[in-house]
Amino acid sequence: MPAPQISPDTRHTFTDRGYLVLPDQVAETTLEELRAETDRLLWRMLGQMVATRTPDPRITWWRLTSGHPYVLKIKPVLDLAPIAAALARGPDFTELAAHLLDGPVRLMEDKLMIKEKVQVAAGWAALPVLGEEVCKHTDAAYFQTRGYNTVVTVALCLDDCTAEAGALRVWPATHRQDVEHVPTTDRGPVVPDHAAPDTDAVMLEAPAGSVLAWDARLVHASGPNHSSGPRRLLVLGYAPAASRAE
Repeated sequence: MPAPQISPDTRHTFTDRGYLVLPDQVAETTLEELRAETDRLLWRMLGQMVATRTPDPRITWWRLTSGHPYVLKIKPVLDLAPIAAALARGPDFTELAAHLLDGPVRLMEDKLMIKEKVQVAAGWAALPVLGEEVCKHTDAAYFQTRGYNTVVTVALCLDDCTAEAGALRVWPATHRQDVEHVPTTDRGPVVPDHAAPDTDAVMLEAPAGSVLAWDARLVHASGPNHSSGPRRLLVLGYAPAASRAE
């Protein structure tokens, strides 16, 4: 993919609103390779978990009220996914992050968001019972505990991200506010509704191959995937090259 050309106006929009949507950034042939790699990895890991009756700490999953196991994400992933790793560490995504942070960057976070019900024998697993939605939150609430104060998240849509599939919702300009967080037992710190009213949200619907970018301080969330297919994202966090985690 050619490195996205970020104009001064586009960068100003990112600085002001806290997010960007860049369509048609990755070719279909590359997306097909990434989807196949993701499926192989997911089902290999699930197979190993079921065979050994041992959870893999890379997989975040829970049980839905219907009883179905539900996989939210695999993290970290790049050491197991060479195609995704080449993209994440290549010049195109790195240059995009560098444009948005106005300087050299380094990759500090990687994960595959899966958001998929899985048909596996998981009666052995002590899983919490939760819904499919991802609650309102900021990534910065987590990153700052690791010593990263400035992070841009870059996410590649492996599938069409539609409203039906639970596309990302963002709250524009909340990255420039001191947003309230409330601790929870199973979801980490979440942003209460009064601090980010639903009426202020913007849904980032985007076709497969699009790249989404947002400031880690931006409030965001996503709904359940009611589509007939998966809604996978390769999600990467970039920090200024000079920053170091504590």
